[in-house]
Amino acid sequence: MKPGYALLLTFALTVPVGAAVVDREAEQARLDAACASARQQLVDEGRSQRIALCVNEGKSQAGCEHDFARFGEREGNKRPDFSKVPACMQAEQYRKSYRR
Repeated sequence: MKPGYALLLTFALTVPVGAAVVDREAEQARLDAACASARQQLVDEGRSQRIALCVNEGKSQAGCEHDFARFGEREGNKRPDFSKVPACMQAEQYRKSYRR
């Protein structure tokens, strides 16, 4: 086999593998973005519910918004658990599928 053909064959065999890695990374990025969006939506809904309950208890809107401004963020050593959010479960499942 001529040296040029060997190089061409090697290149031809590695391009599809590289394309698959890029596709996997793009899909993982898409799933991670969907997870982040779903998490933020849950945090926003939870914050709104707690602010509404706080206002119904007689506090001012501004005071309640201040009290729950950091809702959904890390509290002490404890991070919010979003592992049961369907979009996050799907992203994690996809991540595990190609790491085996």
